[in-house]
Amino acid sequence: MKITLERLRYKASFNKQGYEELPNGNTVNTNEKLFDFWFGYYKQSLSQSVSSNAFDYLKDKVTIIARHDDYFVQAMSDTSYTITLPKPNDKTYYVSSVNPDYEVNGYDTVVLSAVGTTTTTN
Repeated sequence: MKITLERLRYKASFNKQGYEELPNGNTVNTNEKLFDFWFGYYKQSLSQSVSSNAFDYLKDKVTIIARHDDYFVQAMSDTSYTITLPKPNDKTYYVSSVNPDYEVNGYDTVVLSAVGTTTTTN
């Protein structure tokens, strides 16, 4: 698949989850945005999905492509990093897996798993 900058037409945010202690002693979860990035959706054909036995695997998952960033690779093993996508997939996701491209101007293929619906395996 040929990937060009024109395919990266959506903006998402890369976040770091944490917590904040309130004056009354309670703690609340926070989701601090680290940076925005441009991405495109990665599509695979139905035959590719069936041949990889991916129906259960792909439930609650979204596959995107984005310019290479080492944060994607780091987020695969650290669930405190999340990604928030725009509508219609306006949920928060963990990075489930990454196929990084370390070449100059490389593009990563990133599989995202919805927060709260599935767990990541590393």
